[in-house]
Amino acid sequence: MKKLPPTARSRHALTCATCERRFFIDETQTPPFCSQRCQLIDLGRWLDEEIGLPFEGEPDGTPVERRGDPDESESGY
Repeated sequence: MKKLPPTARSRHALTCATCERRFFIDETQTPPFCSQRCQLIDLGRWLDEEIGLPFEGEPDGTPVERRGDPDESESGY
């Protein structure tokens, strides 16, 4: 097996999660995005709730309700 120089081994190509452009990981400061612009677009999608993590509910099928602040007392104050 031929050994590669350290720079060749560290050049790992990725696909930007926003624009799908191919780039090398050592060319960006914002992996897995190719640029700060794509990183901010993705953040905006999360904040606008266009994307999110999948949720299937509780294992027993009971719906999840919004829970109050744990510091609040049950007396309603």
